[in-house]
Order: sequence, then C-alpha cells, then structure tokens
Amino acid sequence: MIPESLQRRRPLRHVAFAALCLVMPHAWGYGDEPATRALPADVQAEVTAIAEHLSKVGDPSPALTCDKAVENARWGVETMLEVAGKNLRSGYLSQADHDAAAPQLKALLAVLTTDDCAAATGERRAFYQCMSSDYNHVYACGKAHPFDP
Repeated sequence: MIPESLQRRRPLRHVAFAALCLVMPHAWGYGDEPATRALPADVQAEVTAIAEHLSKVGDPSPALTCDKAVENARWGVETMLEVAGKNLRSGYLSQADHDAAAPQLKALLAVLTTDDCAAATGERRAFYQCMSSDYNHVYACGKAHPFDP
C-alpha cells in the first residue's frame, strides 16, 4: 500500500516509490502483510542509507542521449523487478507489497523505448535526460521528473 501522502502525486512518482519499496522493503516498514524475515539493525541502517542515496539525482543536467537513457532506465527497472523477486522468495518482501508495485514497474518498462524518448517533451523528456547519465538512478529521475507512463 502506497502512503496517502504519495497517492496525490503524479503517476510516475507512484511507480518510482513502488520501485524503491520493491528493492528495499524495510526502508519504510509499511504494508498490509508483514514480510516473514526482518533485517538485522546494522543491515537495516545500510538499506535506509542506500535508499536515501538512490533518491537523489547525482548528475542534474546530462545531455539527452536516448539510447543511453533507455538502456539505463530499462536496466534499472529490470534490476528492481529481479531484486524484488529475490526479496519476495527470501521472505524480506510481502506478497501484497510485491503485487501492488510490480505491475506499475512492468507498465513503465513497456513504454521505455528510444521512440518514446525521441518524441518526449516536458517532464518525460526531462526524465530521459536525467537517465542519460550513468550516475542517476531510475528512482531518483522518476521522483524528480514525474510523468504519466
């Protein structure tokens, strides 16, 4: 379940938040169904630090390169889905949290194409420009430049 404060924001923010929750489920400790395994306190602290780091844009104004942007964005989303599956199987992520977020990530993955990038304007273009840098994470770019996939 996505917190109410984030539900009022644009759709890509939902996807970005869901994505980070899939990869690092214990960073916020929310959900309808508790995960079966808890992280040790020191590991939880590292997870929280990583989540905070990934939410910040590292390179704010790279040149737009659609091939690179799409490669980076797709790799990021695919990796989050893969890690989410591992976290689910290992008991660190609840089925309910996984089922709530994975479809949104898959929908985003479907629109991340070089044609979409080339035709993008506004926040969508800014998202792809952000993703043109290897120093930026798809979560940070989605948070900074929300658009409706």
